[in-house]
Amino acid sequence: MKEFRFIYVLAVACFAQPLIGLASDEVGHADWTSFRNGGHSTSVGAMPQEWSTTSGIAWATELTGYGQSTPVIYQGKIYVTSVVGPMKEVCQITCVDLKAGKEIWSQRFDAATQGESNYMHSRAAPTPTVDQHGVYAFFEGGNLVSLSLTGDRRWSRDLAEKYGPFKNNHGLGSSLAQSDELVFLNLEHQGPSWLLAVDKQTGETRWEVERPLGSSWTSPIVISSASTESVVVSSAGSVKAYDAKSGKELWTYDGLEGNSVPSPTFDGTNLLIGARLPEFGSTAEAGKSNLCLKLAENGQCDVRWRAKKVFSDYASPVVADECVYYLNKTGVLFCLDLETGEPHYTQRLGIECWATPLVAGSRVYFFGKNGETVVIQSGPTFEKIAVNQLWDPSNPPKPESYVEHQGSGHGHGGQDGGGRRGGMMAMLTKGDANQDGILTKDEIPEPFQAMLPRVDLNGDGSLDAEELKAMEESFRKRREGSRAGARDPIVYGIAAADGTIVVRTGTRLYAISETLEVTP
Repeated sequence: MKEFRFIYVLAVACFAQPLIGLASDEVGHADWTSFRNGGHSTSVGAMPQEWSTTSGIAWATELTGYGQSTPVIYQGKIYVTSVVGPMKEVCQITCVDLKAGKEIWSQRFDAATQGESNYMHSRAAPTPTVDQHGVYAFFEGGNLVSLSLTGDRRWSRDLAEKYGPFKNNHGLGSSLAQSDELVFLNLEHQGPSWLLAVDKQTGETRWEVERPLGSSWTSPIVISSASTESVVVSSAGSVKAYDAKSGKELWTYDGLEGNSVPSPTFDGTNLLIGARLPEFGSTAEAGKSNLCLKLAENGQCDVRWRAKKVFSDYASPVVADECVYYLNKTGVLFCLDLETGEPHYTQRLGIECWATPLVAGSRVYFFGKNGETVVIQSGPTFEKIAVNQLWDPSNPPKPESYVEHQGSGHGHGGQDGGGRRGGMMAMLTKGDANQDGILTKDEIPEPFQAMLPRVDLNGDGSLDAEELKAMEESFRKRREGSRAGARDPIVYGIAAADGTIVVRTGTRLYAISETLEVTP
């Protein structure tokens, strides 16, 4: 039976007072200052409901370089990150005026470490944060930097010097979270991994705690109560909460699987955890890992419910109108009751979404990677309000200046997943200590042991050459066409403020608004 392990004194202190919600700078205003607006993906104020390629799009701005991060918005300014050059030699932070879509300033600096700029590797994937003092950004090469709101450098660090080299098949993608005084970064990869708390004013590390090794793109969130702030991380088979000021572990919940991409969502009382269907892991365990944890006033934390046959592959779950929405990688939407976890409906949206949905009033927006957005009415009954298009799907806009580096491709075996044996297969076979061509459970790296029941075809508790070959072929088939499906334009993320939705593709920003003057 999965159960919580509490550090007693700290657990009581964790939620001894009524829960307020997110960090104080994330609520109560119309800005969007961090990834998923602090962990709830909810906008303040009304947002446009319908638009098309000929109406409702106020402006579109081409960006230099490429980026997969979400924009952030503060006091009428958009801040967005990109990488420039075939080897991501340059990191860039750009400030854009929300009303006009014009660049206000752009700051560039050399990347701490370089890597191929292509579809199989992260390209400015971590989302920055912003507050009244400045903007804070992390790049997968190791750069952690803070600029003033006018673009002047406040401080910068090369995290690769101390915590690198970073070993991850697809690169780092975890976004920053923030409190009033600190920014938090989850540095999980195949080498020594850490959760860091960095002082916003000085750039110095306040504290660091060791994290499990693994390939994780999930991002931390900050939860506030009357007595404390905690940093919550869902990753590597567990959900953990740390005291934001000291880094001490408050509580942990173990026994999860597939929680390596979706980030936790907090609605003030409930912590919603998303988990994806793992490549070779346990379908049953991953399904049960989509769940709701109730954080109570008396310091007790418990499982409120577990979902059934629900997955959250890329987008994180959202909450609206007493309903929870999970979305899998094929665009199947699961609507569950917030109180009980019982399903209200399952509906195929017809779009694949990499961006987390937006909750605006009584509507939920699902942004397809192909530029199509489905808007539904929140509530227990499926009601489609609108289907909107950012660009003509028969003639999508191509990047004006960015050219993808072809490079050597992906370590799983070429750029389309076929060819040489590498990446995951190389990691697996490297564990064959006696070189007999058979991998026992003890010889399989711990992050991959959960997959054994699904790929052990003869049930002998090990993987022989035939089973490894079948596994590699299955992986290759899953990756067929991945290169073609990862070409810009792709909608990576959104932000919403002042009645405007800002959509980010790899090389563009789009502003959707009913109040801004539409650019001819």
